[in-house]
Amino acid sequence: MTTRQSGVAVVTASILLLCGFFLAEDTAYAQFGNFGAGARIFLSVNPEHPGPNERAHISIESALSDLSQSDIVWYVNNKVLVKGVGVKDADILVGPLGSKTGVSVTAQTPDGTIISGNTTISPAEVDLLWESDSYVPPFYRGRALASPGTSIRMHAIARFKPAGSAQPPESAVVYTWKLNGAVVQSASGKARSTALFPSPALFGTDIIEVTVSNGTQYGSASAQIASTEPQLFLYEDHPLFGIMYNQALGNTTPISDIEATFAAIPYFAEADSPDDARLLYSWSVNRNEIPSDELKRSELTVNASKSSGLAQIALSIAHAANLAMSARGSWGVIFSTDENGFSGIDPFGMQEQ
Repeated sequence: MTTRQSGVAVVTASILLLCGFFLAEDTAYAQFGNFGAGARIFLSVNPEHPGPNERAHISIESALSDLSQSDIVWYVNNKVLVKGVGVKDADILVGPLGSKTGVSVTAQTPDGTIISGNTTISPAEVDLLWESDSYVPPFYRGRALASPGTSIRMHAIARFKPAGSAQPPESAVVYTWKLNGAVVQSASGKARSTALFPSPALFGTDIIEVTVSNGTQYGSASAQIASTEPQLFLYEDHPLFGIMYNQALGNTTPISDIEATFAAIPYFAEADSPDDARLLYSWSVNRNEIPSDELKRSELTVNASKSSGLAQIALSIAHAANLAMSARGSWGVIFSTDENGFSGIDPFGMQEQ
């Protein structure tokens, strides 16, 4: 999984609260500030929602005053962090989960005017999990990757308090989902910790982001998900042991019998199973096309009783409804048996790929 922990920036203002968002070179900024007598500084926090114990870069701007010529003092939790003429940027260390970090800035302009601004950062944590509904075989330890035509299931896990503390009820947490920077209203709302998105187009990449809030704390996480092409692997379907997922066939693989059945596994394909009716199989052996078995189109049986040497198996698959999906593979098989039909090869032993 891909995750980024983050927190919240909340601005307190006596008169008016303005909040804007800016994007520059794929970096998110939040701008907060307050107008009025003695309150005319904007604070921009990067990242927008810094996480617990994470460093945040804060910069300030004023629409009415030249801060580059002003005497500026930065405070973190009412303690002086840095001061000087034109000090418009500062880095701070956000507190742990459940804490509040107060940041305030005062500036004396060249004409003697005192202006200020402040923000409070109360961090939360978010883990973002995802997987596709593409096909993977049983007991596969990896994540099902996204391929054209499949869907992506996202799940956000939010923490607002340290481990062992009672978390706010799920009904009090608001989830805002974004796809490539645009809010997806249909997926967002209270207790909407899970969302379903279409996979990226072929060769494309999507960025899916979620922001969570309990009203006083905010957290966010994002995942960059690239489209992948389905991958074909070939395994021996042993009459005693079944499909031997522990040994994918390589460029040249010896087989310990005179006849063998091979099973093709289309990893990450838009399919419910290898024999999904929507998958179209094209088999060949030594460049001779072999018709697919109507019941087990994902399997091929080769009998080498009257042959010798290398059997070159090739396979290509397509999808009846998804023109963007295709996969190809080629494997060499040597039926190396003695006169009694035995080779002494351990079917569970390691083979060179």
